[in-house]
Amino acid sequence: MTQFKNHNATKSPNILVGLDNPDDGGVIEVGNQKIIQTVDFFTPILDNPYDWGRVAAANALSDVYAMGGEPLSALQLVCWPRNDISFDILSEVIKGGLDTMEEANCKIIGGHSIDDKEPKYGFSITGIIKDKIFKNNEIFNGDKLFLTKPIGTGIITTAIKKGIASEESIKLVTEIMTNLNNRSRDFSIKNKASAITDITGFGLLGHLYEMIKNTDLSAKIKFDNVPLIEDIHEYLDNGIYPSGSLRNYDYLKDKVVTDLDEESIKILCDAQTNGGFLIAIPNNENLIFSDDLRLGHNIWEIGEINSEYNEKINII
Repeated sequence: MTQFKNHNATKSPNILVGLDNPDDGGVIEVGNQKIIQTVDFFTPILDNPYDWGRVAAANALSDVYAMGGEPLSALQLVCWPRNDISFDILSEVIKGGLDTMEEANCKIIGGHSIDDKEPKYGFSITGIIKDKIFKNNEIFNGDKLFLTKPIGTGIITTAIKKGIASEESIKLVTEIMTNLNNRSRDFSIKNKASAITDITGFGLLGHLYEMIKNTDLSAKIKFDNVPLIEDIHEYLDNGIYPSGSLRNYDYLKDKVVTDLDEESIKILCDAQTNGGFLIAIPNNENLIFSDDLRLGHNIWEIGEINSEYNEKINII
């Protein structure tokens, strides 16, 4: 969610999370029920239309999971150049979205489409939060930081657009981006997480900065502990770096304390699509892992929240 400086946030006692403190989704109380709403759509990031649909659905669902919610229903958003691209291709996109929504037990109940020169696809999703609302900035000094997916999807998808990505890279990034984050939510609940955010367009450092902003706390990240997608250095060496990731880097470089090289920082600023969760967990918790999430396999401890600096990210 984006906060516009010239727009006043809607005020109401039943708005639990809104534009006055933007998060991964908005939450409103209806009776005794906490309802979460979110929306996300984007242009094609994969050549395979079915997989693009799957990624769009998984990415939209992630915001619900990141707030601690369970998705219930979804509305499709379609922008399609009807005179330029076959509706057979759109059918494959929609099939991918439907299959992923079915996997999440989230029912597509409608949607809206318009004729547009550039194709776009995504969802508006409604869910419920049964217990705690997980916000992205309710952190505490000493919290441990965990990440549940490797970094680098923006670099790989840019290589795909330029036609130079290997089949192995395409297969790996597709698997990462279509993987639902419901297991990460369950892990967070079991381990009494302080805060959660999913890593998407602002990159790891951008979303981490959102965690520490206005808290008087800082974060320490161990670069070697951050999982990276294979071969991203090869693409970086060939000048492959998304424009969105570069904007992240330009915004965040003054908020970082480190002796690491520029390329390493750029990797951590890479804009992700349906990336993993960044989870802050109190350091006194006895962590509960499972076969779904195993430390060092598909969840990694990458750092901590501390008070060493004021709203800075220290990368060592």
